[in-house]
Amino acid sequence: MGIPSVFVRLGGCNLMCGGMGTQFDGELHNDAQWRCDTIEVWMKAQSKAFDQVLPKDCVEAIKNNAHLIITGGEPTMQQKAVVEFLRYVRANINEYVFVEIETNGTIQPSDDLLYQIDLFNCSPKLSNSGNDVEQTFKPDVIANLNKKNTIFKFVISNEEDWNEVRTLYWPIVDKQKIWLMPAGENQELISKTKQYVAELARDNYLNFTTRLHIEIWNQKTGV
Repeated sequence: MGIPSVFVRLGGCNLMCGGMGTQFDGELHNDAQWRCDTIEVWMKAQSKAFDQVLPKDCVEAIKNNAHLIITGGEPTMQQKAVVEFLRYVRANINEYVFVEIETNGTIQPSDDLLYQIDLFNCSPKLSNSGNDVEQTFKPDVIANLNKKNTIFKFVISNEEDWNEVRTLYWPIVDKQKIWLMPAGENQELISKTKQYVAELARDNYLNFTTRLHIEIWNQKTGV
């Protein structure tokens, strides 16, 4: 948080946070307590040549050592293309660019992708996302990512969410890699949960993060 970064948002996701149907009406379904705030963006993705992906200001930022963050949707659905794109960036823009990838931790990364990524930002989805646990909890993937340079970020809104983290992920994730984040896609919703989550992180000696771009710009993409 707070590091100059360029986001490349890929289309498509294997989950629907907010519950199935939220992509059509913007409402919460399936007992979801929060909604993905970029559905309207990643559902409108278009194919582009590698040299057309990054605008000039983003190229300049990467040349000046901004982190390159591959996000989605779920970018591990397009691993081969991601690997080729990162090779292009390193060959043509910045050989030493620091690359992060955001993932929901449900798809096993390939060896080629593991080689290209400096930091995995893994945000496993809990029941509060409106997805079934059979879809969201893939212990073999989580265990593999835990061996890598990975942070695990959990969206929390209440004690039930916290209990789910302790039951499913506590046994297989290094505690120093866990970050707790308050649920909410806008300033009003985050304000309702951030004190509870901050105190939860403090009392359990875990990392805490809010959502800096929402704290500053509220619900807005491309900032």
